[in-house]
Amino acid sequence: MQIIPVIDIKAGQVVLALQGQRHSYSSLATPLCHSSQPIDVINAYLSIYSFTHFYIADLDAIMKTGSNHGLINSIFSRFPCLTFVVDCGSVNPGYTSNQAKQLTPVIGTESIKAHELADLKQKFILSLDFLTEHQKMGETRLFNSPELWPKQLIIMTLGLVGNNSGPDLKKLRHYHDNYPQHDFMAAGGIRHTQDLMRLQQIGIETALVASALHNGSLTGPEIQKLQS
Repeated sequence: MQIIPVIDIKAGQVVLALQGQRHSYSSLATPLCHSSQPIDVINAYLSIYSFTHFYIADLDAIMKTGSNHGLINSIFSRFPCLTFVVDCGSVNPGYTSNQAKQLTPVIGTESIKAHELADLKQKFILSLDFLTEHQKMGETRLFNSPELWPKQLIIMTLGLVGNNSGPDLKKLRHYHDNYPQHDFMAAGGIRHTQDLMRLQQIGIETALVASALHNGSLTGPEIQKLQS
């Protein structure tokens, strides 16, 4: 099981995501990290476990209210040995990473049309975005057209983020069982190691996690155990 810590950036600060209500996200201050500076948050995550991959959402770019390009470029420079998957609402974000393999762009269904997806040639990760369990964000065709999909996809249920209700196991099982040629990552609602074990049981081997790391309900030893 690979755990990928999540960093949501808005106006240069890491914010605490809650159920997709982006305009009301507040600056992060948690038992793990009292600072909302991205560098401090990454170091706090690394104090738990030697993570190799991090997920960054540039919320300003996704919402088309600005961007955090300069800040994210500085993160790449500060952590040259880490790999970042970055959602900024575009697969051509214009970032400058130290090496090609350091950055993999993410594009969410809320940010792209089916005909645009069909034309993409570069490596990327597609996020199938759901506002709630049944409410899709984006064109319906994007959610059931595997011929348009890359190898890796995120199943993102924004309504579950930060609300301590557990991941959307039913949806994740559906995609894993019906599209076995693809690799799916879970995002939204993961609370503790038991949730991660349930994901493993249905065949999901990668999870994006934030709240469980910040509140201490998922620890380094537990993550290490999941690797064995």
